[in-house]
Amino acid sequence: MRRAILFAGILCFFLPLWAQEIPLTSDGYDHYEPEWSSDGNWIAYERFDATGYYQIYKVPSAGGAETPLTSDSYEHWYPEWSPDGNWIVYWKDDDATGYCQIYKVPSAGGAETSLTSDSYDHYDPRWSPDGNWVVYYKKDATGYGQVYKVSSTGGTETPLTSDGYSHYDPEWSPDGNWIVYERYDATTYVQIYKVPAAGGAETPLTSDAYLHYDPQWSPDGNWIVYQKDDATGYYQIYKVPSAGGAETPLTSDSYNHYKPQWSFDGNWIVYYKYDATGNDQIYKVPSVGGTETPLTSDNYGHDRPQWSPDGNWIVYEKEDATGYSQIYKVSSGAGIEEDIISNNQTGAISVYPNPTFGEIIIHLHSSMSRKIEVDVYDESGRFVQQLHNGYIEKNGKKLKMDLPAGIYFLRLRDENNNQVKKFIIVR
Repeated sequence: MRRAILFAGILCFFLPLWAQEIPLTSDGYDHYEPEWSSDGNWIAYERFDATGYYQIYKVPSAGGAETPLTSDSYEHWYPEWSPDGNWIVYWKDDDATGYCQIYKVPSAGGAETSLTSDSYDHYDPRWSPDGNWVVYYKKDATGYGQVYKVSSTGGTETPLTSDGYSHYDPEWSPDGNWIVYERYDATTYVQIYKVPAAGGAETPLTSDAYLHYDPQWSPDGNWIVYQKDDATGYYQIYKVPSAGGAETPLTSDSYNHYKPQWSFDGNWIVYYKYDATGNDQIYKVPSVGGTETPLTSDNYGHDRPQWSPDGNWIVYEKEDATGYSQIYKVSSGAGIEEDIISNNQTGAISVYPNPTFGEIIIHLHSSMSRKIEVDVYDESGRFVQQLHNGYIEKNGKKLKMDLPAGIYFLRLRDENNNQVKKFIIVR
């Protein structure tokens, strides 16, 4: 979407290079909990449809027709693809038993199969990396939510916790040997815990006087990322070593951050943040810490981002102009915006040659010299260096860069203008 901004009588148009959101659904129903297939070709999600219930649907990640995978008179929630892409597991408010049960359905379509069927509620199923097990939490005879697993073909349920505390949101480690989850414990706060997938003693990974939610493993299994209600008074993104150790904050501003997810290469964390726009926006931050990058910035709420397997896209829910929650995707690249402005307009700035071997000329389209700042950002939106901060004559100034080959952006600022130019360095 183009946005017009007037700078000192100059009409400039700004076009996001990556942060162009793409709707994958657009009807008069709500869509939630999008999840990528392992091959990246499909998105599964919950949709409230004409049946009057939430059903499991899928849509091509490149766009196309929605396909219902369930269609009965029960609620279906929280879909997740099997590692081989052949099944989708979820929990279903199964009135036949009167409780929420774990089900699976073929991703190509077909009959549902129940994996649990007793007189307790079961929630939030997740596949093991080898596809042989499903972990979830169950409100069992202890009166608390406990972590359980069941064979992905069905059978006897195995409890992994059984104490007098509630356990939620279990997640498998990449090697399949551990389960991480939230536990309300004796600290009277929700902490991050892990337990061996084969059964054994629980291990706390956090223990302070703050709330910790939504733990997620790093792809190498060495870290857990989560949101924490810390001393800032807001939910921040944190990580902790999965072997135990000190917590590391990755964000620290005066906004709430939710639902962190690792990129598949382990270099980034994506999440949604209630920011200065007054809405929940999609953000990312380097997993080692650093500057946050917004990927969306409009007047709608965005929730539950998920990386594509190739790392190039983020899928999420967005409450858009339809008045319903739709499924969207956006490129995972930074939302740097390039000015589209003709060089014959007063105040415009040219950058050439492009591509370059590392030497550019800045030329002003005005009748007088101006003080200008020239900063370089890399393709991820990270600041690299400042090239210039001072006056430039109208006939131009030559600037040299010693940077690796790649795609970069120049941000050029003076008292009236803030322009961005994309350029490529070749070697």
